[in-house]
Amino acid sequence: MIRVEHLKKYFAIKQGFLRKRTMWLKAVDDVSFEIKKGETFGLVGESGSGKSTLGRTILRLYEPTSGKVYFGETEITALPKEELKKIRPKMQMIYQDPYSSLNPRLTVFDIIAEPLKEHGYEHVRDRILELLEAVGLSEEHANKYPDELSGGQCQRVAIARALALDPEFIVLDEPTSALDVSVQAQVLNLLEDLKKDLRLTYLFISHDLGVVRYLADKVGVMYLGKIVESGDINQVFDHPKHPYTKMLLESIPIPDPKVRSIRRHKIVRGEIPSPLTPPSGCRFHPRCPYAKDICKKEEPEMIELERGHFVRCHFAEEM
Repeated sequence: MIRVEHLKKYFAIKQGFLRKRTMWLKAVDDVSFEIKKGETFGLVGESGSGKSTLGRTILRLYEPTSGKVYFGETEITALPKEELKKIRPKMQMIYQDPYSSLNPRLTVFDIIAEPLKEHGYEHVRDRILELLEAVGLSEEHANKYPDELSGGQCQRVAIARALALDPEFIVLDEPTSALDVSVQAQVLNLLEDLKKDLRLTYLFISHDLGVVRYLADKVGVMYLGKIVESGDINQVFDHPKHPYTKMLLESIPIPDPKVRSIRRHKIVRGEIPSPLTPPSGCRFHPRCPYAKDICKKEEPEMIELERGHFVRCHFAEEM
């Protein structure tokens, strides 16, 4: 369904007062992966690792600096905007904050009707009522404004809008992180049901590893613009081979105090560096407890340790 090849997205940043110089913020730096039809590919990592930028670049909401993205057999990075508009209905995005992603001046009916009218859809009213029912809302919600709805209801409206044009692929950019915990579960169950019923394919972006394990079939771990580990969800979560993946998994809270007391915790030093000045060699080496001289000098290649399990680390086999 989706094939990403050596995708890069750099942003030009002007620095200096009198003598301005251009520096490049490497938000996405040489990323490659595939998502098969009907799969959910989870993308995890700390804030600032480039997850949301990657999702938007795949959909060409940001123009890529280089690299290719294929939707089926179509290379969408090479399409002119007129041709891209024709396949846009098949690729949609659901954003993190439901309030800021909906126009506060429009009713729910008009919000969902907007893409339908843009693409010449007939029987708009019937389609809107069908979509509201599909996401667990009723006809009475159609005439309300976003500020009259709860966060969970607003996110359901955003999901209905994304589904309006019968998409095949949806980028979910932390769709539940702004919601209460009880509402999160309802929305996640809704997304899972819609995936099965409508045969959707998801790119699910999140920093919540528990949610990703529940929803995803495969996962990619992103750090400072690069995917450092990817594979089947059970491969990566049960047998992590990159120190950063291990760190993320060890940071998941454990409710059982007995288990929590015997689990070994590794404190990772520092914070994620700036993508304006990424470290030399392996980008994780300043924070890695296993780093050696080669990690500071040479950037590791992505290697396949076992079928479908890829790791970017000089000492992955020893992990």
